[in-house]
Amino acid sequence: MNRIPLRIRLTAIFAAVMALVLAGAGYLTLSRFRESQSEYGAVTGIARQAQQEALDDLVRELVTALPIVLVLATLGAYVLAAAALRPVERMRTQAAAVTEDTPGHRLDVPPSRDEIARLATTLNDMLTRLQTALDHERLFVADASHELRTPLSLLRTEIELALRHPRDATELRAALVSAHEETERLVQLSEDLLLLARTDRRDTTPTGSAVPDLARLLHRVAARLRNGSPGKAVTVGCPDGLTAAVPHDRLERAVTNLIHNAQQHGQGPMEVTARPYEKSVRIEVRDHGPGFPPDFLPHAFDRFTQADRSRATSGTGLGLAITAAIARAAGGGYGAYNHPDGGAVVWIAFPTLPPPPRPA
Repeated sequence: MNRIPLRIRLTAIFAAVMALVLAGAGYLTLSRFRESQSEYGAVTGIARQAQQEALDDLVRELVTALPIVLVLATLGAYVLAAAALRPVERMRTQAAAVTEDTPGHRLDVPPSRDEIARLATTLNDMLTRLQTALDHERLFVADASHELRTPLSLLRTEIELALRHPRDATELRAALVSAHEETERLVQLSEDLLLLARTDRRDTTPTGSAVPDLARLLHRVAARLRNGSPGKAVTVGCPDGLTAAVPHDRLERAVTNLIHNAQQHGQGPMEVTARPYEKSVRIEVRDHGPGFPPDFLPHAFDRFTQADRSRATSGTGLGLAITAAIARAAGGGYGAYNHPDGGAVVWIAFPTLPPPPRPA
């Protein structure tokens, strides 16, 4: 049944309905004719014979005319169905011609303002979104390849120099230390890319339990980063009782990225605050540096982007992108702005855990 063309199926349905309608109309006509004959009461034999002949003539006319009407109506329905579905077939042919090498092709929108035209417009919008996603992924692969090329080139150079000339133990140790640093950078970049891929797939498989005590996590992360940068103080303001419906390790990674970004690009002190916000919890990290450049704010959470175009600072530009991906995967939000009193503010929001059931 599914292999039969749609226009034939529609025509068959129309023919079946039309046959029932014509049969009903013929039956009703004959019934009314018999009722009109019975109203004359007793009639002579000659009159009864004339009535029977009239009834026979009517039956012959109906048997002859109704099939002809059915055939003509069916042919008309087939022609109309084929004409109505012709734009759909044309769109199907055009859609089949769209490939990854020709993502800019779009479907022709019929001039009529009906469902077919709206379908073509919707499909074109879908193709636009798919092209945007494809361009985004291609750019991501190109940026990732660029970031991987630098440490790999340095690692290869260090190994080649170590093998090319005889070196003493001190020189070999220095080469190994440099190679180890580049290897660590490669491992970290690979883990970042893997985390981004998981969050892009909306991989909500928990890698840790949710956070029942947000204050404890924020204080622990702040203490760890404070020890790593003694010159940049980190303060935490978080009331007790706040929770977050997000895996523990992912929230810790997101907060770590926010504070590390503030330490790297801003000036102290760093202020970490958390407060309830509607049905979620909002975490903000503020520094007291120069803030984001105005033209960089819309791209602060893009991948492989840095406000410092000269790459005077270390990093791959994935910190805020990973934070945004974690927030999206958990059903939360994120944003950034410059504080009126100076400094940059970056925030993330996560849904809160449902309250525990009350004892009966």
